[in-house]
Amino acid sequence: MGLPKPLSVGGRDGGGGSVPSWASRLSGAGAQGSRLKQFLLQVDGFVALVLVLVPALLLVSALWTFATFRIVTPAEFQSCATQECQLRIPKIIHQTYKTADLPEDWKDTPAQWNRTHPGWRYEFWTDERNRDFIATHYPWFLEQFDAYPNGIQRADAIRYFILYHYGGVYADLDIVPIRNIEPMLGDAELVLPETPNVGLTNAFMACTQHNDFMRFLTTQLQPYANKWYHVTRHWQIITSTGPTFIWKMANMYDGPSSMLRVPASVWGKCLICQDSCPVVEGGYLRHLVGDSWHDWDSFFFTYILFCHQTTVIMGALVVFVLFTQRASTPHWVRTHRDVVIFAVVSFILVMILS
Repeated sequence: MGLPKPLSVGGRDGGGGSVPSWASRLSGAGAQGSRLKQFLLQVDGFVALVLVLVPALLLVSALWTFATFRIVTPAEFQSCATQECQLRIPKIIHQTYKTADLPEDWKDTPAQWNRTHPGWRYEFWTDERNRDFIATHYPWFLEQFDAYPNGIQRADAIRYFILYHYGGVYADLDIVPIRNIEPMLGDAELVLPETPNVGLTNAFMACTQHNDFMRFLTTQLQPYANKWYHVTRHWQIITSTGPTFIWKMANMYDGPSSMLRVPASVWGKCLICQDSCPVVEGGYLRHLVGDSWHDWDSFFFTYILFCHQTTVIMGALVVFVLFTQRASTPHWVRTHRDVVIFAVVSFILVMILS
């Protein structure tokens, strides 16, 4: 059974003449014995394949997420492993800021934690107190603590040491309690919050005193302080001390501490793409304006890559076609219009499902 006749593709100069199709060029290149040349000469087919596979994979992923995604409500969330469900986490709330002079948006946060948690101790940590704490109790880490180029990295690191040393609850100042969080903590020894974007975050955590996972975190801060992939400030922060760091550590950890992962829908975290977080019915926490440490690269990583992934990929494919086809792009689009239509429809469906 013979091969189907290959399509004829217009010349690169945009004229009326034609050049051999990618299939026939591939056959001719075989005689030269160069795999690289074979790959380069079949560029028309390769472009078509990319333009089909990428949207198809995105569409399958979006359909799977749409079909399987289910929001867990605070009322449905099970935080107790035993029938007795005795709170194991010490009743201490830890928050930190550069000084005791809080920004206007966060001034009432400490009072709200105290108001909704009677009988709990509230501890506020300034930069000065943080450094004194490390120098007194963990002097082996002081050199690295001082060496961090960004203050937010010290703010990240200190929360792990404080929670290990005392136990209790840590919460960023832009996280405000709606009601007492004890039912959400249950009888867990370690509580880590999930994000609706991907992975875990360190904006809110809770654990028992001398928790082994927190100890593990403190031992991994130095090895991850300087990595080759710390190419931008934002990436350096999130992978050396921040959310991506704790997510990686949680996946690596194989010690005795058991983790209770709290879904974002339960503790009230919304997508980073949303301007504000609506209060969840029966929720425990609400979020004020945060991300005070963000810079220009933070905007790129979060709001462009996270919030407009489909647009970025679609734009990249358009550039890819323009670059590989150059002057013959209009002719390529006409001869591969079924591929182009499939790609456009797939991207539209992905955006609708997302």
